[in-house]
Amino acid sequence: MQTLTFTRKEMAELLLSINKQSARSPLSIIQETWRSHIQREKDQGISMSAFVSTALPPVMERMIKSDMNPALSLHDIVSLGSQIEYTHFSATSVQNWVKRDFKDFIGLAEEGKKYSLQQASLFFIIEDLRSALDYEAIRKLFEIVFPVTGTDGRHPQLLCPLNFYAAYAELFEELDGHYRAYEGERNDLISKWDQMIGKLTGEFVAGLPGFAEEQRDALQNALHVALISVHTSCFHSLARRYLNGMVFMNTLK
Repeated sequence: MQTLTFTRKEMAELLLSINKQSARSPLSIIQETWRSHIQREKDQGISMSAFVSTALPPVMERMIKSDMNPALSLHDIVSLGSQIEYTHFSATSVQNWVKRDFKDFIGLAEEGKKYSLQQASLFFIIEDLRSALDYEAIRKLFEIVFPVTGTDGRHPQLLCPLNFYAAYAELFEELDGHYRAYEGERNDLISKWDQMIGKLTGEFVAGLPGFAEEQRDALQNALHVALISVHTSCFHSLARRYLNGMVFMNTLK
C-alpha cells in the first residue's frame, strides 16, 4: 500500500492551516496534495489501483474528519514527518531530541504529552538540518535563530519555527525555476547553486519589516544553510535508493 507523500511546502501549508494562519482548511490542502500526487503517478504510468490504495496516517484522517487541536503527540509528529519527501524520521531519534539533544529548544510537552505546532516544526527543521550538520552545529544555529532564556521562555526570535520552516520550504520550491534562468559570475554547479540561494534568500529577508541589518544577515545565513541541507537530504535519499536497488539485485544472483 502506498502512502501519500507531501513536499515540504505542502506540509508547511498544512501546519499553517491547523495553526489558523491560512484561509485554507486542512482538508482542502490534503485534497490538493492528493490530486497532485495522482497526477504525478498518472504521468509515470502507474495504474489507478495504486491511487485507490494510497493510505493516509490516522493523524491526517483526524484532520479530515474534524477540526484538529493544534497539538500533536510524538507519534503524530513522526507519522506526519514520515510523509514528507526525502525524510527518514525515526521514533527513537525524535525521543532522543526531546530528552537530550535539543530539549532546551523543544521544551516540555503540554498536558497530555502533546506538542505545539511550533515544537513540531522544530522536529522537521532538525530532521532537515542533520543531513548537513552535526547536532552541535544545529544547536549553534538554533541559539541565533530561536534563542532560549532558561525556564522563563524565549527571547524574541528571528522567525518562529513554523514560519522559518514555511519560509525555506517555499524557497526550495522556487529554486528550480531560478536555476534555469540564473546567470551568475561562475558556471560550475556548486558555485551557481550557492550564488542562486544567496540571491533568493537575500530577496526574502529584504522583504521582511522590522529587522536590523545584523538580524537580516543571520536569518539569511540560516535559510541558506536550511536550503543546502534539504538538497543534501534529497541526494542522501537518492543514494540510498540506488544502493538498496544494487543490493537487492545482487541478492538475486
